[in-house]
Amino acid sequence: MSKTFYIVDDHEMLRLGTISYIQNNSAWICTGNSGSYDTALLELEKFSKLGKLPSLVISDLNFYGEDTGFSLVRKIHDLYPEVKIVVFSMFFAPGVVQNAMQSGASGYVSKNAFSSELLLCMDKVMAGETFIQSELEQSLQQFTAFTDALTRREKDVLNLLLRRMSNDQISDELGIKRRAVENYISSIYEKIGINDRAELLLRYGNMI
Repeated sequence: MSKTFYIVDDHEMLRLGTISYIQNNSAWICTGNSGSYDTALLELEKFSKLGKLPSLVISDLNFYGEDTGFSLVRKIHDLYPEVKIVVFSMFFAPGVVQNAMQSGASGYVSKNAFSSELLLCMDKVMAGETFIQSELEQSLQQFTAFTDALTRREKDVLNLLLRRMSNDQISDELGIKRRAVENYISSIYEKIGINDRAELLLRYGNMI
């Protein structure tokens, strides 16, 4: 079975350099690339109609002036569950890694990793495993332990709190009432043992 990949990254030089490295150092074959969220979805739709979807998609998480890479990962995972997804990003905070994996990624490698680690990740993911860059695993485990006591909605609110969003912004983002946001925040504070937002950001602000 051929190993094919498609890459989405809005930095053209990095995108083309990554393709060159992968193809020159492995049996992986690039079937396409794009620099935007919308173009990636359009091209994957065309591949799907031709029965030629790539085995794996490598995606960044930040696209200039567009929706986030988390949305792209979720969309690809929902539309083409057979396609594996590896996030290759400059972001390495554990909250970001957790969000990417929960959105449907099977692998995560930061752009400061050794190039060989991306290849290892791709191979592991194609073998049916999940893979997170070794330097990121410990901090992710700590973050997971920190959030284990929270409900899914509380985790959603926490992620937005750590992104410095106001209660009104969280309400709009999640489509819930401001009073509900306040109740979730009170529950989060109680479960993790802090008193206010300033303490939350001081202790955990670097986790996302």
